[in-house]
Amino acid sequence: MDKAHVLREAINYVKQLQERVEVLEEDIQKNNAESAITITRSHLCIDDTNGDECYGSNEAVPPEVEARVLGKQVLIKIHCGKQKGILLKIMSQLEHLHLYISTSNVLPLGNTIDITIIAQVN
Repeated sequence: MDKAHVLREAINYVKQLQERVEVLEEDIQKNNAESAITITRSHLCIDDTNGDECYGSNEAVPPEVEARVLGKQVLIKIHCGKQKGILLKIMSQLEHLHLYISTSNVLPLGNTIDITIIAQVN
């Protein structure tokens, strides 16, 4: 599986998280509690301008994305295979979703990478 495809899938998932953030934000305001979502995907389908592409579970490290929302802050953790330029692309996509990044951390581990981002919801 091409590493760029894993990145696109993570970006698409972040878009889904943005929609979910709105719902969770309402729940947090009502219950004053923390919300969390964790997803691990071993089968990726990417909807891109070039067409749909699907991949099986032959990827060495399936991408794992976790998002936690507390008030207007979002903690996003991404664990996936190493890819050139992944952090820049993810941050750019988050800004398009009106999430303003306050902190980011990248930790390479062998052939994988752990990305932790704290963002503010506009």
